[in-house]
Amino acid sequence: MKTTIKLMPGTRTIEAETGEDLFTALRRAGAAPEGPCGGRGACGKCRVLVNGEAVLACRTAVRPGMSVVLPEAAPAVVLTAGCGGGQEAAPRREGYLLAFDIGTTTLACYLLDGRTGVELAASSMLNPQAPYGADVITRIQAALGGELETLGRVLRDGMSRQIREVCGQAGVNAEEISVVSVVGNPCMQQLFLGIPPDNLAAVPFAPVLTRAAVRPAGPLLPMCRNASLLVVPDISGYIGADTIGCVLSTGLYESEETVLLVDIGTNGEMVLGGKDRMIACAAAAGPALEGASIRFGMRGAAGAVDHVWLDGGALRYSVIGGGEAAGFCGSGLIDAAAAALDAGLLNRRGRIQTEETVDGERVIRLTDTVYLTQEDIRQLQLAKGAIAAGVELMAEQMGLALEQIDRVLLAGAFGSFLRPESACRIGLLPPVLLGKITAVGNAAGSGAKLLACGRPGLELTQELADRIAFLELAQLPAFRRTFARNMGFSPEV
Repeated sequence: MKTTIKLMPGTRTIEAETGEDLFTALRRAGAAPEGPCGGRGACGKCRVLVNGEAVLACRTAVRPGMSVVLPEAAPAVVLTAGCGGGQEAAPRREGYLLAFDIGTTTLACYLLDGRTGVELAASSMLNPQAPYGADVITRIQAALGGELETLGRVLRDGMSRQIREVCGQAGVNAEEISVVSVVGNPCMQQLFLGIPPDNLAAVPFAPVLTRAAVRPAGPLLPMCRNASLLVVPDISGYIGADTIGCVLSTGLYESEETVLLVDIGTNGEMVLGGKDRMIACAAAAGPALEGASIRFGMRGAAGAVDHVWLDGGALRYSVIGGGEAAGFCGSGLIDAAAAALDAGLLNRRGRIQTEETVDGERVIRLTDTVYLTQEDIRQLQLAKGAIAAGVELMAEQMGLALEQIDRVLLAGAFGSFLRPESACRIGLLPPVLLGKITAVGNAAGSGAKLLACGRPGLELTQELADRIAFLELAQLPAFRRTFARNMGFSPEV
């Protein structure tokens, strides 16, 4: 039986089936709060008020007479700035150009002048698929569970909103767009294109998009009906076109030095090498570094603790927006762990050393309402252990000592806000590389812009996909041992 649910603030109402879970009803209506676990009741993040009572939407059945107060969503800090200077347009480009970086967490869109390559407008937003899960695994599960069409539609609808926004900013008719380039991880690419991600759910996790291609953009993005869509190939099932974009924009593929490129998100993609040889791997960092599996974790939005430091033996912090602390974003989590190590509140094995407990569990308290739990530290150790093991094993495969790496490039929003000292203090990155680390912003988006401009051409993406050797970490005999060792925290650096 159908029933009507009133949504507040505002006067909107939606229809739902009596007895279905509220989270599913809200998600279908495009009104769901964040659901990092995909609605399985594991994350505790989909809290709403139902008739004045705080409940988890995914554990609440729809019933007649429900009034639901939705949490206010703070605007996230989404990085659009990348590396490199202005773009150089190819002479053959006519009209206007669009470039997209479709990430698991965020979407970035750029409008460029086809004659000059100059950026005319940019737009960023959270990926509207967020209610279906925080990482690619939950999105894959949702797609295989019957939500493939919905996931593709909400993603393309979000991209279409961005197209309207950038065209409006620049006073451009979308029908004048001649080229659309899109980079993203393999899961996001396949969902955008409407390709079932079955290949990403089982061994050998083989990529589907193995060849560069040009397609009409109109069937997927109707506003760009006169444009060509550039499809960038993937390196492996979990290293995709976004990594290719990073390699292009940083010039790693033609570097005389040995460069480590690290893009840390819900999945950690890394490339090591230079012009003669490149090797890549994906580390299953999970969503901890984006706050999804942390008790008071959150995105980089107003209220998020973004930096923590030790001052006179006490933990001090800064908050995005300058208000009260509501939780930790990734950079704040890393800083907090580093400062806690220095203060003796955390030992090298990751055990909290304080006497304060909440519900019988030791905590590291930052404010009266925001603290880190032992489980939070465990999630951080799992994430950083996977990334550190990947760096170590790639270097081993290349026959390099870690100190022989000349430069480290941190791509993405997380890398831009991360303090290198904290990353090395906890062992997320090897301490020996501390003085060699540089943030390069949204390098994937910069790569997408270069492709849209036609310099370098799409054919280079195919060459790179073929050239970059993929290292499957889980198949290496030393992986488990290396991963376990890197879960511990580094000595003081």
